[in-house]
Amino acid sequence: MKYISYENTDAFYNVAMEHYLLEEYPLTEPVFFFSQYGNAVIVGKNQNTFAEVNQAYAKENGIQVARRETGGGAVYDDLGNISFSFVLPVSDPAKVNFKKFVQPMVDALNKLGVPVVTDGRNDLIINGKKVSGSAQRYANGRLLHHGTLLFDINMEVMSRVLTPAKDKFISKAAKSVKSRVGLIKSSLPEGFTILDFKNQLTKELSNGDDELKLEEHDLKRVQELRDNKFSTWNWNWGRTPKFEFNNWQRFAGGSVEIHANVSQGKITVIKIQGDFLGISDITDLEKLLQGVLFTKDAVKGVLQKTNLRNYFGDKISLEDLESLF
Repeated sequence: MKYISYENTDAFYNVAMEHYLLEEYPLTEPVFFFSQYGNAVIVGKNQNTFAEVNQAYAKENGIQVARRETGGGAVYDDLGNISFSFVLPVSDPAKVNFKKFVQPMVDALNKLGVPVVTDGRNDLIINGKKVSGSAQRYANGRLLHHGTLLFDINMEVMSRVLTPAKDKFISKAAKSVKSRVGLIKSSLPEGFTILDFKNQLTKELSNGDDELKLEEHDLKRVQELRDNKFSTWNWNWGRTPKFEFNNWQRFAGGSVEIHANVSQGKITVIKIQGDFLGISDITDLEKLLQGVLFTKDAVKGVLQKTNLRNYFGDKISLEDLESLF
């Protein structure tokens, strides 16, 4: 099978590359490529990004948040992880045997002494722990089959960025299912690097076939898709299904409750309640927040222009209110 070789670690670019190969490139035979992400969370197409990602932690640590075009749950990727993508022309996706893509990876790992097996979902399992998951999408007479290989990912960062307070969000969006995860590196010989791993897999999957080299105009189009669609707030956050957000906290000046409805990433309805001591009608502030992007920065921008003391008294600060969103 032909393969594409490139070193871009930008999450938005990698999602754009998959889209281009699936929907626009004149593909006549199967092709695969491996990619790595510098530091990113990739959410499923039908997920509520706000409910899956710890926004504050992602922002503080420079973690990209990207939405892919396949279903499934949110995953964390860094340079200790390898993502694989297969794109192939098919007339009937129901007849595709995904095992033929998974099995070469199983064979390559087995040859290295890694006791990996597959489960019913074509996930890869080592000693009962998941080290690879996959998802698919069919479009334009072609099928995309892609997934992750957890080689030596930063588990601490993964657990922090994928653990927002889920009880604050009420949504019909698909939620991630937590699985016990393991690392492939722990089953490999000492000193075996992720580059060694990537090269071994490429050799096994290509089976002597040539590299498919994309032209300059191809790469330019991928960059356009990246810039105009897959890196935008509207795609990664605004496409989130409608959801309700609820939060409560007690401060020195009293308790404050936030109840908001969010659609396409914007606040449509918000109610602010509590036993705080204000002198102005809180509905005036609620009206100012309607239509605002559901982000800390956007909400803070509105609050900064408001005399908060009139609404909440002098014991509740901007920082207190900002922490509720």
